[in-house]
Amino acid sequence: MTKWIFAFLFFSCFLFSSGIQAQGHYRNNAIGVYIGPNFSNIDITSPQLNADSKSGYQAGIYYRSGKFVYGQAGLQFQKMNSNFQMTDSTPDVSDDLTFKRIQLPLYGGLNLIPIIDGVINIRVFAGPVISYDFNISENDLPMYPEDFSRFRVEGALGAGIDVLIFSLDGGYSFGLSNLFNDGLDGKCSYGFVNLGLKF
Repeated sequence: MTKWIFAFLFFSCFLFSSGIQAQGHYRNNAIGVYIGPNFSNIDITSPQLNADSKSGYQAGIYYRSGKFVYGQAGLQFQKMNSNFQMTDSTPDVSDDLTFKRIQLPLYGGLNLIPIIDGVINIRVFAGPVISYDFNISENDLPMYPEDFSRFRVEGALGAGIDVLIFSLDGGYSFGLSNLFNDGLDGKCSYGFVNLGLKF
């Protein structure tokens, strides 16, 4: 599993750096802002804890550069919600947890179908996302902020379409690092959709 994670990160960094280098041959730069919903999918392998999906949102800004191959770096705020249940207590105890985090998405991508230059474009992208949870909500479970790993690395895959100054992106981010510090085992993944403006 570890070798596949390193291979994924290497390929993503290669795409990102290639996109940055490509701007020297063709000027195709954009700054954008976006907002959209996310849908948590926390996969917990420890038998004493379960998590159900809930919706949240993210908003951010990015810089994109490149022609056929492009690189994109961004900064976003994300609020993710999930319902946790302790299955080893009687009766079962459950509560909603909210994770507020700052994320650094570093994508490499391909402009697949630039149908009309500057008007319509279809893209695919992939890359690592570095996350820091700066706030984890209080809850009725025997779980505390120090039980969670604040810094994590995720991997994202997605596709998008640009129409004039508008963009619509959708993708899935899968956890590569353990969500917990206290002996539990789980990965924080989520689907996302973003609607944005680019300039």
